[in-house]
Parts: sequence; structure tokens; C-alpha cells
Amino acid sequence: MSGSSVGAMVVGTIFIMIFGMATVSMIESIDDSVEVAEYELPNPKIKLDSVTDKVEATGPVLAISLGDTPGTGYADGPDTCTTTHASGTGLTVSVTAVAGAVTVATIVDAGNGYGTGDESVQISECGGVENGLATLDIDSLHDQNTITISNLGSEAVQLSHIYITLSDTLQYTQGFPFQFSFIYSGSSLFIFPGEEISSDAFPLDSNVHGYAIDADPNRAFLAVYEHSSAVPVTIT
Repeated sequence: MSGSSVGAMVVGTIFIMIFGMATVSMIESIDDSVEVAEYELPNPKIKLDSVTDKVEATGPVLAISLGDTPGTGYADGPDTCTTTHASGTGLTVSVTAVAGAVTVATIVDAGNGYGTGDESVQISECGGVENGLATLDIDSLHDQNTITISNLGSEAVQLSHIYITLSDTLQYTQGFPFQFSFIYSGSSLFIFPGEEISSDAFPLDSNVHGYAIDADPNRAFLAVYEHSSAVPVTIT
């Protein structure tokens, strides 16, 4: 065999080896690409199951009426007073009196935790002065909302990363986003895969939810803000 033939054979063999190695490398690269393509990036799957708006057994006060005792020593008013001797807390009323006896009482702050069976709720501390303990009865309560969510994904999601926004499609209004953790008093900070949880029953608050306590939004939207980043602001 001539030298040129041997050289051509060696060169050809080298090219075949290089081509083979390149093919193997390409196949490995394709395999790696497939593995990357099949990798599922974190994608929290939280489902908004239901939102109910109804009167609960206890809650904020919607309507009151004067009790059997009109009391004595109240200013002619109107004057804002606190209340005691009831199952709930936070109810304050504005009262008007004639000759020291309460004749009119209207709600200033609805409070929470009251029941319609609460009677003889005492009106006291009007303007910082202890009065003659007139009474009122709780007639009805405001609606409250309860939100139920479930985790359909494969990873736990922090409750503080779940936001709810209420809206009214009839009035074309939208409330403020609020964290689910604000309306949930359970011990867990997460909702785990396959788990379903419900919020506490809560009254609407203009400052928190964007709707007043007597509003009736008819749609709820859920969003999860978990995969985000932040950097400090550099002040120069």
C-alpha cells in the first residue's frame, strides 16, 4: 500500500472518529434538552373553591332597638357611648336623651361577636362619664364572608402569598387585594398539596377589602405571588 493511501486512510479514520464523537455529543445534548423541557417549573396550583356571604351565628351588629331600661343621667346628646354586658365587643352607639333618659340609639361602630339573642346590652361611658345604664337589644347582624381554597398542586404554598380581590360586576367596582393569612386563624402558615381550608367568617372593611360592611361584591379573584424577587434600593 502506498504512503498516500495509508495517509488517506488515517485521515478518513480520524474524520469518522470526529464525526462519531460529534454525533454522540449531539445526542447527549438533545437528551439534556429533553430533560430540561420536561422539568416542570414551580407553579402553585391554588383553587378558589367558594366564597359565601351570609349571616353567621355571631357577628357585627346591623340593627338595634331600645331595651326596657331608658336609664337616667344621660346628656341630651347626641353623644357617643360604649356598650357592655354582651357576647361581643366593640359596639358603640350614638344616643339622644330627654330628661336624662335615652330615647334614640344609632350604631356608630358595629363591633363583632354579637348574637341576635343579646338583650339588655348596657349603654355606658358616654363622653367618659358613667351613666344610668340604659339598655338596648341586638335585632340583626351583618352578613360575613367565608372563603374556601384548595391546593391542587404538588408543592406547599405559604398562605401569606395568596391574595384575594373582591369585585362587584354589577357596579363595575373592584376592591383591594388582601392576604388570605389575614382572614385565617389556623395554626399552619402553609396550605399543603391535597389540602382544603376555609377562612374565618369576616365582615367587610372599607380600609382592608375596599368595600363597606354592608356591601355585596359578587366576584372573587385569587392570585399567588410566590416566585418573585426583590433588591434593596441603593440611595446615593
